[in-house]
Amino acid sequence: MTARSRVPRPRRHFRAMRSARIPLAATLALLAVPTAVDAADAETTEPAESACPAEAEGQEIQMWSPLTGPDGETMTALAEQFSSENELGISVEHVAQPEYVQKLNAAAAADELPAMTVVRVINVGELAARHVLRPFTEDTLAILGEGFGEDFPENVWVRGEYNGERYSIPLDIHTLVMYYNKDMLAAAGVEEPGTEPLSRDAFEAMLADLDASGVQPIAIGTGFQAATLFQTFIAQFGGAISNEEGTEATYASEAGVQALEYVNELKQQYSPDISGANDPEVAFFKQEQAAIVMHGPWHIADLSQLDFVGFAPMPQIGDDYAVWAGSHQLALTTDDPAQQAAAACWIKWLSDNSVQWAAAGQIPARTSARESDALSEVAAPISRIAAVVDRAIILPQVPELEGALWNQFGPVVDGVLMGEVDDVGAALEQAQAQSQQVIDENIERYGSE
Repeated sequence: MTARSRVPRPRRHFRAMRSARIPLAATLALLAVPTAVDAADAETTEPAESACPAEAEGQEIQMWSPLTGPDGETMTALAEQFSSENELGISVEHVAQPEYVQKLNAAAAADELPAMTVVRVINVGELAARHVLRPFTEDTLAILGEGFGEDFPENVWVRGEYNGERYSIPLDIHTLVMYYNKDMLAAAGVEEPGTEPLSRDAFEAMLADLDASGVQPIAIGTGFQAATLFQTFIAQFGGAISNEEGTEATYASEAGVQALEYVNELKQQYSPDISGANDPEVAFFKQEQAAIVMHGPWHIADLSQLDFVGFAPMPQIGDDYAVWAGSHQLALTTDDPAQQAAAACWIKWLSDNSVQWAAAGQIPARTSARESDALSEVAAPISRIAAVVDRAIILPQVPELEGALWNQFGPVVDGVLMGEVDDVGAALEQAQAQSQQVIDENIERYGSE
């Protein structure tokens, strides 16, 4: 099937469940994310009728996931709600698995896989190539409904395909977020950002005004944060870390040098002393030692508890807006038709109710969910950053591509920011050659699409 192919309706179907008002109080209590209205009264999106076949009746589904934090507790609560409400008696057990890729590979070898899994989009190609994931059949896709794929941004929907078959359904998109201290901005006479990205001029003027007011404007660290800023800005400057086919590393370009030098300028000017693992730049921001930090949305649940924190999309520094992102997707790991049918019923319900998943600090992949009035009530911070997802950078679906790239350019990014690398272009070229060697080895191992 193509990325936007229309899914036929099944010839025989039963009304499996109705979308009910989600009891958000339990979900949000797990995360302490404030909402604009009382959780019990929050409106949800009413999905179209689900087409759940009779063979799904009474099935017990186990779903694994890499969701080991508060987002895992939210997923468990949603699974329990579906299990108690659906009219076919389908039950879903959510099992969080640290090191889930290794667990899935081991379970596949032992023929002990669950029915389905939540999968990070970067792992879909590898797990599909290893035959851990199973492609969605016409019957399982039919359960999702006609035109289902048209309610997703193309950049995230297409990444659920591998070798021309659909292996996963997008649940969310997690882009970088610009967190800011509202009190520090107000004291500096700076207007708070809106829901549209700041221009380069506006962003840099904000930093200058904050600096003039006597506070540290921004916290720039190393590791994950620096690497994702590099990937964001290289795309904004017109480059990419790989070609669209995922067969060539391309980050040692003029845009790559420009992106890394820009991140380094920010760091050296405003926060040269922050580095190390475990996101020290976020801790610095939480302690009100910096006015801005750019990081992943998984910090929303924690930072939302602080009254001084505001949320905005990443700024536009280059000519083309782009932002690094990941995505959780839903995939099948069983060949049993009844289990597949029941899993598809659960996937349809979860996707239809993905406004509620936003409470876990994730942007719903469904366009209708992001555009719902309920989103600002259920997860106000998410509603402020959700407009940019169609410009999210998600790598091509090539097995182990992210590791082949990131494991080589990541140390260069850190080396530059720590003052250990002088020639940015030469260092990126050397890393790119190493990335290309790994990519070629992976293509030989897995084959190419």
